Amino acid sequence: MPIAAKNSWWYRSKLHIGPILWLNAEMTASNPNDKSQQRTLRAFAALVTGEDAAIDLALAALLIASTAYPDLDIAHYMAELESLAQRVRRLLDLPEASTLPPETDQLPVIMAINSVLFEQEHFYGNTQDYYNPDNSFLNRVLERHTGIPIALSLVYMEVGKRVGISLEGIGLPFHFVVGCRLPHGRIYIDPYEAGRIYNEQECRERVRHLLGGKGRMQASWFEPVSRKYLLVRMLSNLKHIYLRTENYAHALAMCDRIILLIPRSPVEWHDRGVVHLQLKHYTRAIKDLNVYLDLAPKAEDREEVEKQIKAIRNFIAMLN
Repeated sequence: MPIAAKNSWWYRSKLHIGPILWLNAEMTASNPNDKSQQRTLRAFAALVTGEDAAIDLALAALLIASTAYPDLDIAHYMAELESLAQRVRRLLDLPEASTLPPETDQLPVIMAINSVLFEQEHFYGNTQDYYNPDNSFLNRVLERHTGIPIALSLVYMEVGKRVGISLEGIGLPFHFVVGCRLPHGRIYIDPYEAGRIYNEQECRERVRHLLGGKGRMQASWFEPVSRKYLLVRMLSNLKHIYLRTENYAHALAMCDRIILLIPRSPVEWHDRGVVHLQLKHYTRAIKDLNVYLDLAPKAEDREEVEKQIKAIRNFIAMLN
């Protein structure tokens, strides 16, 4: 089950807190003057602004990872992905720098990627420590050879891109896999299960199982997602992990990046406003909660949020 779904309790217990609960909360200190983090945020903003197809997913994922690993060597991990791709090309007897011929049968390429990643390098889905943030950070996934579905899918897609095959992220409910178009239809590859391949019907059965036989199937679940969507889903996973452990400083870093990707999402402004509140960033909390109200003028919790804003203003006045 995805992290966001597992942590809906946070919204009930934190996002709708009473107007004075935060006054007594133990806050995690943040460091808004961290120049390295500011540079990383600016780099991420520059990368994700513009056309979706132009976003370098590997670079974006490494910039996300640098929030926890500020000394991360981006070039090193990009080279790791290239090295994995070169090993796949060698298995296929392909020249290192050439492009795949248009008539290339993609299924043997997929089998070669599976061989390198899962048989030789032993990448695997981390079921024992699923909610460890390292399972989402591309640098740590490449180092530890383990991660959650979306992170392993990203590795798979990026290796495939460097080999020359077109792969797509598929955001299933409660899971994430890789899609590949073949002449007879799309197949679905599950890097979390060592590259297991499903046809369309098998993938639908898998989703039906994940849903416990409840709910209606939606065709959009089985279609490729945008790069921005993939990044939002990755960031949301991390955000909920950090909220669950009350690591508000790191949660804020995730909120900042999510808003860059989906700036018209009311709930994300609301979430960040509450995170600012937990960090005693009172003015920023007011600003974000006001944006939330502007974006969701008919929000069910409008009266509660307005009271919250008023309480914060009163508290600030007491400090002056």
